[in-house]
Amino acid sequence: MTWQEDTSLRDLDDSVIIEATCISCLHVWLQSPVQLLLKVSHRDVRLDEVARNLACPKRDCRYVGVRLTLIKNEDTSGFVAGMP
Repeated sequence: MTWQEDTSLRDLDDSVIIEATCISCLHVWLQSPVQLLLKVSHRDVRLDEVARNLACPKRDCRYVGVRLTLIKNEDTSGFVAGMP
């Protein structure tokens, strides 16, 4: 079982951004989990189902099937102390 089969779309936090890459034309776009939940018909959709059924938004492509990457959109603080 892969991480995409194990993760449900509704389990993702609001701080996560989904980067989708079209397998055919390599077009990259970002979407939030809420945007994808509005497009699907049921709430228990897994990420592997989203990757298989999501279509490329590029007008000339419209290929169905993407590669998904999760990006954490959290604030990170810099390291304050330094070397002497």
